Amino acid sequence: MNKKFLSAILFGALMVGSAGTFTSCKDYDDDIDSLDQRVTAVEKLVSDLQAQIKDGAVITDVSSTATGVTVTLSNGKTFNLTNGANGTNGADGAPGSVVTIGDNGNWYIDGADTGKPARGEKGDKGDQGDKGEQGDKGDQGDKGEQGDKGDQGDKGDQGDPGVSAPTIYYYPGTEGAEAGYWVKVTIAPDGTESKSVTSETCLPKGTVTAIWDTENGYLILNNVAGTDEPVKIKLVDTLRSLAFVPQVIDKGLGMGVIDFYSILVPDKTVSGKMNFVATNTPIVTYRLNPHNADVKNVEWSFINRVVTTRVAGDNTNLLSIVSKEAGDKGGWNFVVKANDNLASLAANQEAIVALQAYNKDNMSEIVSDYAVANIKDLKDFSIAKKHLLGTGVSYYTTIKSSAIVDYKLVYNKSVKLKDLVEAWETQEVMKSLVSLGFEPTYEFTKVSKMGSDGVTDQSKFVTLTDPKNEGIVAVDKEWLTNGGRAAIGKTPLFHAVAKVNGTEIASGYFMIEIVEKESVETTPLEVTIPLGDVEYSKLPVTAQIDWAEATTKIYEELGLSKPQFETLYQNWNWQYPITGVEVAGYSFGDATATAIARINISNAVALSENTVTATLRYPSKDVYKNRDVLIHFTYKIVDNCKKPVLSDIYSPNGITTVKGKMVNNKWKLEANLRESFENYLSDYELAPNPNNHTRIYFRLEPTTPVQTGATISSGNYLTQAISLNGKLTGESKSYSVQMVADRANGSSEILSTFTVRFVTPFTVTIDPVTLQTLPAEPDTKDLSKLVTIKENGGESKVLYQNGAINTVNAGNYGLTSADFKFSYGVNAGSEFGGNLTINSTTGMITWDNEGSILHENLTAESVVKFTVESLVELTKKGQITVNKSK
Repeated sequence: MNKKFLSAILFGALMVGSAGTFTSCKDYDDDIDSLDQRVTAVEKLVSDLQAQIKDGAVITDVSSTATGVTVTLSNGKTFNLTNGANGTNGADGAPGSVVTIGDNGNWYIDGADTGKPARGEKGDKGDQGDKGEQGDKGDQGDKGEQGDKGDQGDKGDQGDPGVSAPTIYYYPGTEGAEAGYWVKVTIAPDGTESKSVTSETCLPKGTVTAIWDTENGYLILNNVAGTDEPVKIKLVDTLRSLAFVPQVIDKGLGMGVIDFYSILVPDKTVSGKMNFVATNTPIVTYRLNPHNADVKNVEWSFINRVVTTRVAGDNTNLLSIVSKEAGDKGGWNFVVKANDNLASLAANQEAIVALQAYNKDNMSEIVSDYAVANIKDLKDFSIAKKHLLGTGVSYYTTIKSSAIVDYKLVYNKSVKLKDLVEAWETQEVMKSLVSLGFEPTYEFTKVSKMGSDGVTDQSKFVTLTDPKNEGIVAVDKEWLTNGGRAAIGKTPLFHAVAKVNGTEIASGYFMIEIVEKESVETTPLEVTIPLGDVEYSKLPVTAQIDWAEATTKIYEELGLSKPQFETLYQNWNWQYPITGVEVAGYSFGDATATAIARINISNAVALSENTVTATLRYPSKDVYKNRDVLIHFTYKIVDNCKKPVLSDIYSPNGITTVKGKMVNNKWKLEANLRESFENYLSDYELAPNPNNHTRIYFRLEPTTPVQTGATISSGNYLTQAISLNGKLTGESKSYSVQMVADRANGSSEILSTFTVRFVTPFTVTIDPVTLQTLPAEPDTKDLSKLVTIKENGGESKVLYQNGAINTVNAGNYGLTSADFKFSYGVNAGSEFGGNLTINSTTGMITWDNEGSILHENLTAESVVKFTVESLVELTKKGQITVNKSK
């Protein structure tokens, strides 16, 4: 079918590319305004159609009518565009025309191929000129003493290459002298472009004609009632931004996550060593803004950085793009691969990536937001029954004398073993490798298995062809020449090996029974025991399905007695290993067992945002006759431990202000953190079982960039203090602090997050300085005697004034005059001629002009830097006025 620009008529400017999906009209207000102004005779139609689009309707079809064209929306509404004033209106009018680009790249009018290419196909290259003949080889010299080798003949000249043919394409003219005629465009091999208006008409006169120009991104409407000019609407826009569409958010970094998985297998020669096999190729989606952005000439790539902080340069070595395609609603899907398994990253480092779009037309770059590239190592694998993946995974294990029948094969048919198996990750994500983006291969072999007589080899009855691919099994008709019915009842055994990149990752055994006729495998009997929310602080807990539930929900449902059940079923096995969770069933032969299954949850279990299922399975020895029994225990581990309450007295609005305290007879910017909470945390205790929380403590919140310059002491949360390292430069500095409880399972609970703000314990003021312009001598002032230092808050006691320290008040902070350090300076403009000076050590300011009368006052700044080592550094400015000459 032709590419229907039809589905974009009139309001194609609202489309997302040419895929037929609409965005908000607000991105195209200019186009809509222009259309409204030019098509005044159809204002109501435009208004109604625009309203439908804003409500989410999509144009699904445009068809020719007797008097124009009809636009059909996804909500079933239709809008008619009629012929213009130059046509014949009414029932006798000519039908509208639609112009499309066909799959072969030619223009079509009302479904008919015009034979004219709509896009410039590159002309055929001229034939290569003939290669010149090689010159004759010179004669070999006489043998004896080695003769000189004859000169090689000159190589013939290469023939001239043929001349490339020009590129030719057409477009329907719509304006000026081109209107209504095909325009031929010729691009010479050197890139020179020329065009000419042909004499062939392309648009029927007096009828509505819609042209969908996908090459240049325009919808053009001609002969619409209400306007004498073509209506030209832009359908593509310039790419302005990119946004990653994540499925998972990294809460710590606040970024989306791209999940990669690495397959590792044990090294067979070095104990404890794991060898890298492969990584998967996930699909990641990015949203384009606007949705209909023109990306024909965009080059895509990923940039990346490895960070402990986000101050790092960009690289391009981490991810590569395997393929890309347009998705839904303005999204583009990229298949990516990791070029490094990130094994070199330190524990506190993250790899972050961003998509980069380089526009070759205007040489501009647009970069998306960053995402975290998360690579998880997968080390545990098994092979599962593919046809049971949706009903409870059955993992193949090593061969056992009690191996069950996994598949029944009708004696006169065949089966592909590859269709029966699926490689599966069994520890980290518990998903099939195919769903993770890997492509395992399989190899199959027959295993010699004797029957109950200990003599009859079951594998003799079947053949196995294509063992390293499909693994096709059938009854051996060359040996059993009378139809193969003699194989009925035999149970051949097979070994399956799953490989990734040629490396074995899992293997297992399974049994096939040869049967006379088709039978259907039973679906498992599933019983769910909901435990609801399980409070972490109350662990460990035990729950079970007791004998009464087992009787009604299992034995009665199956129509079996307990002895019959034990005859027809194998002993239980656990399907999904979960750290901290133990699922157990009763052992066969225990006639007094009161519970068929139970679950034990210890404090090693992880917290869960969603419901978790732990499954115990009783496998039937013949799933074609008796249903497997799956007992699901569902739960969600939550931690509702008691949270401490910040004090309104010491930490209003979550901010604790620290002015400091005496430590070893010296003032230090330090505070005990428990003071930020009600009752100094004296009555705080994690309830009801604090033993599941191994430690409660304060820490600086892990942030990017890392917070530096402050230290929280080790120890118990009741004794921990925060202190500033070195001196406070400026009036204040803030830190984000967390109170944390570590859990026995290795995770942590953030109990409280608040701000600690260190502030200067002192304030510095400088009195204004006035200097006179004297005729005979310089004027001076002692700035050191104009500096006053007081307490910050409290009674604001004076520690320093008139050039001298108050020993009593300063002594309250453990300070002496030797602790007070000053340096002095001035900020003076060029109008002072360098004649306003200051002694940086003593603070003596001098003004001495060079003899002229000063007719206006001048102003400047005094600068005082006050320092107490390991405590504070403050810089203050005062005013200097130089009076004019009297």
